[in-house]
Amino acid sequence: MKKFLILMGVSVLMLCASCKKEKSCRCTVVGTQRVRIVNITSGTCSQIGHASYADDLDTIHTDYLLCTDYPFGADSLIVTK
Repeated sequence: MKKFLILMGVSVLMLCASCKKEKSCRCTVVGTQRVRIVNITSGTCSQIGHASYADDLDTIHTDYLLCTDYPFGADSLIVTK
C-alpha cells in the first residue's frame, strides 16, 4: 500500500511539473500596427493588459496590449532568442 501511495504521489508531481509549459501570446499594441510576441508560463493571454520596457536612455515605457493565443501561420517565421 505504501508503494502505491508513493507511486501515485510521484505521478501527481510529474503531472504538475509537465503542466508548466511556456505559451507564446501574440499581442497588438493599442493604437498602433505593432505586434509583440510575449511568452508566459502561467495564466492566459487575454489576461495580459500592458507591458513595460526601458529604452536606451532608461526611460520606462508602457504599451497597452490586446493579446490572443490563436496560432497564426506567420508565427513560425518569428525567431526569438
